[in-house]
Amino acid sequence: MGKKATPPPVPDYGAAAKQQGVANLESAVATSKLSNPNTYGPLGSQVVTYGTGDAQYTPTITQTLTPDAQATLEAQQGVERSLAELGQQGVAQAKTILGTPFNPNLPGIDTSIAESVSPVNQAAFNAGSAQRSVAGPNLQQGIDTSGIAAMPVNAGMTGQQAIMSRLQPQLTQNENATRQRLANQGLVTGGEAYNNEMRTMGQNRNDLELQAAAQGINLDAMMNQQGFEQAAARGQFGNEAQLNQFQAALQNAGMGNTALQQDYQNQLAAQTAQNAAVAQNFNQQLNLAQFGNAAQQQSLEQQLALRNQPLNQITGLMSGSQIQMPQFQGFQPSNVAAAPIYQGVQDTFQGQMDQYAIRQQAKNNLTSGLMGLGGSAMGAAGMFAG
Repeated sequence: MGKKATPPPVPDYGAAAKQQGVANLESAVATSKLSNPNTYGPLGSQVVTYGTGDAQYTPTITQTLTPDAQATLEAQQGVERSLAELGQQGVAQAKTILGTPFNPNLPGIDTSIAESVSPVNQAAFNAGSAQRSVAGPNLQQGIDTSGIAAMPVNAGMTGQQAIMSRLQPQLTQNENATRQRLANQGLVTGGEAYNNEMRTMGQNRNDLELQAAAQGINLDAMMNQQGFEQAAARGQFGNEAQLNQFQAALQNAGMGNTALQQDYQNQLAAQTAQNAAVAQNFNQQLNLAQFGNAAQQQSLEQQLALRNQPLNQITGLMSGSQIQMPQFQGFQPSNVAAAPIYQGVQDTFQGQMDQYAIRQQAKNNLTSGLMGLGGSAMGAAGMFAG
């Protein structure tokens, strides 16, 4: 049957995790050293070192200036210190000035114009009242159709009725003659030949009735239109006469309004000239007031400039050139991927488990095959025995 397959031993994942942690730490240290080399330049140097023991993973950055750069830095610091001392002197002077209340001693600013200026005359004009409307004529709004021939409401009225009443006896006579002719020919009522003849007669009768109805409608429409046109002509004549009368009244009103408008324009022109003179006088006094206010504003600005001079000097001293330090490369933290020890242990164990499963499946298949062969042999032996 072969040697019994045994599963692979379970890996020590704890030890693998510790090994992975050591590898990660070593990778981080290697990354730090590769990313932060020692730098040497014309202004100085920067050296990165690491401690020992617990501090072996802590970097120390040391920057050293050249003698000339160190001397320049100390000189700049001396200038800054001197400017600060001058600023302290300016602060004492500024305290004295700012401790005195500010009094510009200026006359009051003009905020209005002298009352001697006359306001613009807003008096209403006596131009009379313009005529706003003219009485319009009472125009005819409709046409009296009581004397016009009425249009037919339903078929068979008025002219149509006259034509149909004349045609009806002839249609009745033709129908009776047709029925008698069919009876003389021996055609039975309800037979095919009888029905065909009666259908033809009915169609002919319908055609005659439709023609008669159309003639009657046309006759009624013609008479109605003629009467309507006559009534419309009479209404139009009356309206034109009233419109002529309205136009004459409108022209008379327009002439009166034109005269009123002309008088109004004359008075408006005189008042406009007077208002223009008043406005000119107002603008002259306004310019004088603005000139005086501008002079006071200029004097105030000069006094404020003298008062703020010590503060400006202090600000200038404190905002002088700043110390310029040499620029070195900053510390660059980056990562180098460590060896995947923990993942390798997992993959190895999984591969061993896969091989174990394959061997176990092969063993099961062999066992099943042997059992099948044994069963077949026993069946054959039973047949021979029988």
